[in-house]
Amino acid sequence: MNSWSRARKRIILAIALFVVVVLIGVPLYFLFYQKPTCFDKKLNGDETGIDCGGSCQLLCNAESLPLIARGDPRVLAVAENVFEVIVLVENPNVAAEIYRAKYIFKVYGSSSTTPVKIIKGETFVPKGTTFAIFEGPFTLEGRVLPTRATFEWQKETLIWQRNDAPVQEIAVKDQILSQADSSPRIEVTVENLSPKRVSSIDLVALVSDKNGNVFAASKTFLDSLASNDEAVAVFTWPRPFSTQTATIDIYTRILPDRSFLR
Repeated sequence: MNSWSRARKRIILAIALFVVVVLIGVPLYFLFYQKPTCFDKKLNGDETGIDCGGSCQLLCNAESLPLIARGDPRVLAVAENVFEVIVLVENPNVAAEIYRAKYIFKVYGSSSTTPVKIIKGETFVPKGTTFAIFEGPFTLEGRVLPTRATFEWQKETLIWQRNDAPVQEIAVKDQILSQADSSPRIEVTVENLSPKRVSSIDLVALVSDKNGNVFAASKTFLDSLASNDEAVAVFTWPRPFSTQTATIDIYTRILPDRSFLR
């Protein structure tokens, strides 16, 4: 067999193999190929972690800054044997939020090493802001006087999601404190500066003395507020303030839905 005959056979064999690949291999590839997604539990596409980072909505832990507690939690007396607990939290991530983050408050008495009250909850963490987590009122029997509390996140629930949408702006103005020596009442005007209606507005009032120590807190909410509209929000307490009020701070959040309102 001459060299030309062998070369021709190789060419024919190569063409045959190419035809087989095209007619069988390509259809099989498209039959079994799965386009990378952010939900396939694999590290693929432009992801920087499994189903996170890149173009995925979920952020990888390394891409987010940790939440910051602004001071220790405060336990506040509301009435006899009735208390509430509050902590301020800052989310430094300007384009990332957590839909449902779970947390635990542990409340301690003056001489107790074990908690006299454990409160578990979950909350929405909005992007790029400082907000208040408020629990109460709750009752402690047996004349237990709580003196301190701790706060911790359940870290496995801190699932960050990217949010590049414009921030819906809420303004609070015209604070009016009345009846401080009987049944304290604070009224504020809330204005929606956003171009769209906002719903499920959570508001927490913190009242501090001249040294910046919070001695009273209250919580309320507004169902809905149209664009450029205003509404009055009211905070109340059942007994007089025992300390002179120096500052009133109002913390607002627009929650994802009414299920967060408690």
